[in-house]
Amino acid sequence: MLNCPTFSVSVGIPIFGLGFTSTNHLIIGGGGGGGRSGVKNKLSAYRIDGKRRDLEEEAVYEVPEGEDAPMCLAVHPTDHSVVAGINASKKEIEAGVNKHCRVFRVTEENFTLHNAVQISTSKKEEEYQKVVRFSEDGSLVAVGTSDGHAEVFKYPSFESNGPTIKFDDEVLDVDIGLENDKLTCVTRDAIKLVTIRGKNSGKILQTLPVSAINKKRRLQFRSFRYGRGAVKDVGFAVVNGVDKPAGYVVRLNPYTFETIKVHQVSKKPITAMCTSFDGAILAIASSDLSITLFDASSIS
Repeated sequence: MLNCPTFSVSVGIPIFGLGFTSTNHLIIGGGGGGGRSGVKNKLSAYRIDGKRRDLEEEAVYEVPEGEDAPMCLAVHPTDHSVVAGINASKKEIEAGVNKHCRVFRVTEENFTLHNAVQISTSKKEEEYQKVVRFSEDGSLVAVGTSDGHAEVFKYPSFESNGPTIKFDDEVLDVDIGLENDKLTCVTRDAIKLVTIRGKNSGKILQTLPVSAINKKRRLQFRSFRYGRGAVKDVGFAVVNGVDKPAGYVVRLNPYTFETIKVHQVSKKPITAMCTSFDGAILAIASSDLSITLFDASSIS
């Protein structure tokens, strides 16, 4: 485990998405899914109380009954918006109507649904929006799906910014380069760097196989984030153990994908990761329903 200032808090539901607002409130999304598990599907906004080492829930959006849990989310850097991936009901999906990419306005007291668009045309209930991510300036938003598609859109119009990129595995995470010219796509076995500007838009420029992290252990990628602020020259990748459950954060050179250092941060698989807008805080959600906050400069 890391020897740096951290604290963990249980929030009582499986967590699939994390994001910080510009005021360093923590937004989470998750729940029990579309079945009758008894666990609510919701988005929540938490105030971080560093002195008490706790999270205080301030705003909640409960997903309508019959719809799925928020499986991903991203917070816009300036306009107090959150985009979340929430599948519609089974009946609507089978009818080809699934406005799964939903835009919420967030205040300290509530979430208000502002817009909803359909990106995936799948009619299978088990396929869903796996990830969403804003560019640093908020002008672009990238979406990845469980059936292996990734695409970048202009925001807030959701006009396509380039071709759909197809992979052989589900897209677990995406992040947009700080100059809005590259898209990093994460699958279980590799991180791929894709150009999203010019005539070669959609071309894969570089691939980092998971075996490059550790050739002796079976690992799978889960997430990737470009650092910001004081750690803008760092890339953070998450890998989980396959044979032996554990979660690791890998410090990478974001330009060459060279591995700098590997930190074990959890004894359970990591389900989501995000960084604060100023780059100071790294938040990790684990399968034990906990969230752990790290000092990003210490982990880097």
